[in-house]
Amino acid sequence: MADFCRRLWVLQANLWLMALAAGRHPTPALCNGCRKLHQHPRYVAAKRNTPISFICYTPEPQSMQWYKTVEGSDQVYVRDQNTSRFSVERTENFINFTIFGIRYEDNGIYACDRKNLKSENKRPHMCGTELRVMGHSNIQQIRSRNTLKDAIIIIQSILLVVFISVPMLLFLDKGEGKESPEEDHTYEGLEVEQMATYEDITPFRDVKAKWTVGEHPGEE
Repeated sequence: MADFCRRLWVLQANLWLMALAAGRHPTPALCNGCRKLHQHPRYVAAKRNTPISFICYTPEPQSMQWYKTVEGSDQVYVRDQNTSRFSVERTENFINFTIFGIRYEDNGIYACDRKNLKSENKRPHMCGTELRVMGHSNIQQIRSRNTLKDAIIIIQSILLVVFISVPMLLFLDKGEGKESPEEDHTYEGLEVEQMATYEDITPFRDVKAKWTVGEHPGEE
């Protein structure tokens, strides 16, 4: 029973380790240019005509503004004015940027940085939010890809548990075999008629009866 409990404990410990490993998400490091601000979210993928909002937490929202950049292009777009499609809101702690209905041309990276970067021929930091506008087919592809990734992760977890548990169980069995005391095999392979009786064992012999059948104790 103790052996079974120990094996069960080993399996449970491996499962806990796998659960911790599978559920752990690395914390993204802050970029060098945005240690004093926090932008949320970091990535957005949504269908067309969906309203999207970006929030930038900073101690100086009045001196900050939103910029848009496109991958593979050096062009920088300023998003600091309220229009029929965009809205910029500032409070004491953050600056908010809202797109009422996203379009394909809204694809890009939106970053919150200090004002007048474009006039200084500088680019905003690289800690912005990536926006990807997708159609219905793209969303289905992403869902299928996520389902496949989940299945692969589950299979890898099961295989890892098996590869960790089996060697440990074999090691425990090997250790138990070494610790078991040696058994006495003196009478192994003998038949019942060949085994010694109490009269044949020296400590149980009657030492006073030295005569044989037909002899008298007084005769020599």
